[in-house]
Amino acid sequence: MPFVPKIVQNLAGVRAGMGSKMNLQSVRSAKRGHHTIGEGNILHCIFSFDRPDAQIIIGDRCFIGKSHLVAAERIEIGDDVIISWGVTVVDHNSHALGWEERKADVADWHQGKKDWSNITIAPVKIEDSVFIGFNVIILKGVTIGRGSVVGAGSVVTKDVAPFTMVGGNPAKPIGVRSRSAS
Repeated sequence: MPFVPKIVQNLAGVRAGMGSKMNLQSVRSAKRGHHTIGEGNILHCIFSFDRPDAQIIIGDRCFIGKSHLVAAERIEIGDDVIISWGVTVVDHNSHALGWEERKADVADWHQGKKDWSNITIAPVKIEDSVFIGFNVIILKGVTIGRGSVVGAGSVVTKDVAPFTMVGGNPAKPIGVRSRSAS
């Protein structure tokens, strides 16, 4: 993956710290959003911004494999986080649940607009020192606590307490990590 110089990242609407490496696809997709990316990261992910004021904030020394971060409001990732490949993090439902409220979605997209008034949006926060296995889905409004581990293939619909291991669909606690192991 080529290193994208800081000046290019700034031109694309991304403020990135020294030594962060990003996939050029990520930089191109970031032009519509507001990023703050810390130092020493390796990012292979794609950013999608569904609303103009959406934010994605990534701390220092993180690795994000070929995954997808989809923000309408805010996704925040702490320091020393590892996110494997195939992970999707999304802070909204994308569509209203009732047919009447979503029936014009495709026509609206075609015209470059969307009605967000009936769509639930809630920020996602992944705290420091978290490890997320491959093919995990993290849904709106979730906070994953410091030092937690999310098992591969899990669907996270509720907050994860610090230093907890979760797995399954929906993700449930399967163990506790020692605080000294973080």
